Amino acid sequence: MSDHQVNPLAQAKKSEAMARMQAGDLNQAKTLFAEGCRLDPVDAEGWCMLATVSGQLGNAGEAEAFFRKALEVNPDYGMAHQYLANHLTSQGRYMEAVDAYHQALRIKPHSIPANVNLATALVLLGQYDAALRSYQQALHLDPQCRNAVLGMAHVYERQGKVQQAHALIQPYLDAGDTGADVAMIFAALCRPLKRCDEAIALLERILSPGGPRLDDGQRTTLHFRLGRLYDGSGDFDAAFRHCAQGNALKARQWPFDPQSHHRYIDDMIAAFSPGFMAAAPRAAHGSRRPVFIVGMPRSGTTLVEQILASHPRVFGAGELDEISHIAAGLPALCGVATPYPRCVASLTASACEQSARRYLDYLQGISPPDTDYVTDKMPANFLHLGLIRLLFPEAPIIHCLRDPMDTCLSCYFQNFGPGLSFSYNLEHLGVYYREYLRLMDHWRDVLHLPMLEVRYEDLVADQERVSRDIVDFCSLEWDERCLRFYEAPRLAATASYDQVRQPLYKGSVGRWRRYDAQLAPLKRAFEGSPPRGLP
Repeated sequence: MSDHQVNPLAQAKKSEAMARMQAGDLNQAKTLFAEGCRLDPVDAEGWCMLATVSGQLGNAGEAEAFFRKALEVNPDYGMAHQYLANHLTSQGRYMEAVDAYHQALRIKPHSIPANVNLATALVLLGQYDAALRSYQQALHLDPQCRNAVLGMAHVYERQGKVQQAHALIQPYLDAGDTGADVAMIFAALCRPLKRCDEAIALLERILSPGGPRLDDGQRTTLHFRLGRLYDGSGDFDAAFRHCAQGNALKARQWPFDPQSHHRYIDDMIAAFSPGFMAAAPRAAHGSRRPVFIVGMPRSGTTLVEQILASHPRVFGAGELDEISHIAAGLPALCGVATPYPRCVASLTASACEQSARRYLDYLQGISPPDTDYVTDKMPANFLHLGLIRLLFPEAPIIHCLRDPMDTCLSCYFQNFGPGLSFSYNLEHLGVYYREYLRLMDHWRDVLHLPMLEVRYEDLVADQERVSRDIVDFCSLEWDERCLRFYEAPRLAATASYDQVRQPLYKGSVGRWRRYDAQLAPLKRAFEGSPPRGLP
């Protein structure tokens, strides 16, 4: 369909729509793009433009549908694959984005943006070697590609290769380059370089009214970088102020609805009732290969995974979306229109077996064949423990806990993406935390199988004892390498990537007390039913 005949009326609508789009009238632009697509339904470019403006209006699902419509009418339209990949990346769906970028590069292998964007998605998945290869391919095509140079520096920083990362950005610093991209990498490197004061001054200058023009994403990242630097320097007022500004910027783009989330937890508890769990079908495959590590973000899930992944029989897969995808696909699998979780009432043994096999096949595709266990440390899988128990009745589940105030403060100081929009507001954090505890109480009542609960503070205080408990719970023999998790060649891709490169330290225990005066909204959200750290 790539040589389809242009419809003049559709082209006129599209041109008018682009003018309205440039003028900032997105709603009118969308109406005109839609008219153009109606007049010329095989214009892949038109569908992509309609998708783009839909995304800018905040209609993510609609945008994806329009991108896929463009590929339906022209599967060989490389830009549609690339636009879809960019959209999936913005939604945190990095593995799907990687597949889409590969499709774009199949059609146009010399695309520099596709190579760079593919590398960025690979970084977010923790696939650093593959990311470096994609950045190097972009540099082969354009030796001056700034995004590729800085992308490689970012990868080296995550790998702990400070001098290699610094060597790549030093020419920009020497030239007086005050771009936000250079500054953010310098800020990440400044502590081992002992140049934190310089980094703070540079970032403050960039964020000042006289600084360079920044988009919201850059401004947000700079605020969080400054928050971290000020926290390290002991200026806690400045640290909190910058993190609050960063969170406020994100909350405008990705709002959180506490009432909707409360109803979702109600539905989960009702669907996975004691009666249902007692009679529900279960998969019979008997596999114990998956190890599910769950809890709130910033509760120690990465640390627990790194301890286990240091064992030669364990592969650490990181945060996997596959369980949530299986959950989303259950209505279709069960042949009902009722959404998850209420659709589980229609679950059959065959559906459980098929879903479990899908997950096990997925693990087999991403893990070495010589490992007996694969960890999935998606914290939000705590939402799906009922389903997980039906699909994997024998699988170990490790629940990570940490002091509620420390957990919520750490979330607030982290530059999380759209999937964790509750973290952008202290009150919402408190509400989400209480809902998390409410659901975990329910799972303890209905699962009736062992679940190891690991408290972060206990792990820090007695590393060997708790590490041995973790390893033993997974039916593994003890291995001393689990105590030296920071020496493992594996690299974490999550927010804690730099913390698991060093031995355990106690500096994060009770950290919230430094910000006691600023945490009133969080405390109010906890009033009446104070959260507890342990069952």
